[in-house]
Amino acid sequence: MKRIEQLQELSREHHQSLTLAQKAIKTSEAQDLEAVTLLCEEIVHDYPLVWKVHFKIEEDSIFKHYIEGTDELASLCQSLQQEHRKMDEYYEQMKEGNYRVLKDFGLLLKKHTRTEERELFPLLEKVMSQDELNKVLQISQDYRTTRSA
Repeated sequence: MKRIEQLQELSREHHQSLTLAQKAIKTSEAQDLEAVTLLCEEIVHDYPLVWKVHFKIEEDSIFKHYIEGTDELASLCQSLQQEHRKMDEYYEQMKEGNYRVLKDFGLLLKKHTRTEERELFPLLEKVMSQDELNKVLQISQDYRTTRSA
């Protein structure tokens, strides 16, 4: 799906998250304990560096502007932010060694990512001004610069 420039980096990360989601679901369903352990360890390592940053960018550059309303966009942002918290919970459980949540994590990540790509981003492209979109891009770049520093 073609994305406007300001949302392209987040959209690229969505592709990565869909790949991770599918891998989590398939690995969990295969019931190979070693593969499940390795993938959960990978998620525990990457989550704060990649996905927490991604969620923070979305929350600080998009959600905070729309979450207080009562319209479709506000409701969507509220739901997506709740899903961020649920994925944080799954991460914490994996960090503690509970790898049984891997499939639930994958299913939620898949649903969440598709909702953002199919519903949130098209709405944002319609309602956000050029300045607001540029602010999303700037926050995204700033957070990634901080992460790599």
